[in-house]
Amino acid sequence: MTRGRPAYTLVELMVVLAIIAMLIAMLTTGLMYLRRSAAGIDQANDLRQIGLAWSQYNVDSRGKFVAGWLSRQSQQEMRLVLTYPDNTIIPPAPTFDESLPETAGPWTWRLAHYLGNDLEPLLDQDMRDIMPITDYPERGEHIAFHPAFAYNGWYVGGHYEISDDHNRPTLEFYRARLADRTYKNVVAESLGRMQHPTTTFVFMPGAFMAKAGSWGISDADSFGPNWFEVTPPILADEPLWTQLSMDDIETLRDDVAIPRLGLDQRTPVFFADGHIRTQSMTDLIDQSHWIDAAKQVEDIPIKSFTHEAK
Repeated sequence: MTRGRPAYTLVELMVVLAIIAMLIAMLTTGLMYLRRSAAGIDQANDLRQIGLAWSQYNVDSRGKFVAGWLSRQSQQEMRLVLTYPDNTIIPPAPTFDESLPETAGPWTWRLAHYLGNDLEPLLDQDMRDIMPITDYPERGEHIAFHPAFAYNGWYVGGHYEISDDHNRPTLEFYRARLADRTYKNVVAESLGRMQHPTTTFVFMPGAFMAKAGSWGISDADSFGPNWFEVTPPILADEPLWTQLSMDDIETLRDDVAIPRLGLDQRTPVFFADGHIRTQSMTDLIDQSHWIDAAKQVEDIPIKSFTHEAK
């Protein structure tokens, strides 16, 4: 008479199931890490391509950085006409009519040529299914205002407007009044005139926050859409955003563009000297990384540098 195979006890089954669950969790964590690592590598490569295009633009423009923003009136005064890769004119040119979108306002399409018209570095992964583009007017405005990376355009390259005091395009903050009542151009216009290119931010992922409020840094769903520009915590003398805690950012008014951080609470940044490094919130709240001309003024430390808006 043969004896039957001994049955597993309940405890043994629970141990086996626990081991299987642990192995599945380890495998899932490993796959997530690999996916994030691959996504991070792809993002860094795209950021490098944008940075190289920016650098090449600087060479062709005799060292002058691409502007962060050109108002409609500035473009008209400069007689600036840009075209898409299919030679379609980018609005508001050629008429600069107020009814036309300001697609040529942001820096984005001014660098497209220096990417060899390869637009993929300007697009998030979930937007790349629109390639190849067959209708540029349909997609052009979205790409202009919502590229994958944001420019520190207020303080690198600058904003050009036509003010009531000038009838030609004028650089915002070109003559900023500091706390000690002196005046200084706080916009970096060329690499040759920069004092701190190794520590000055140029490009990083950015998000547009339409409403003031607090936002979880690691909660990607809480962030708004990509935006063409990112601003420092204090723009001129107006606080725009701040760090509430290790896990939260607070925007202090509506319509603020902030750095977009990853799950590790860091973000990749392209610096003016051409290198890329991930930065933490501690780095991002330091004004001296945003403004090459920042300095200590009286008892205001460099990391808290501000100036009057006009």
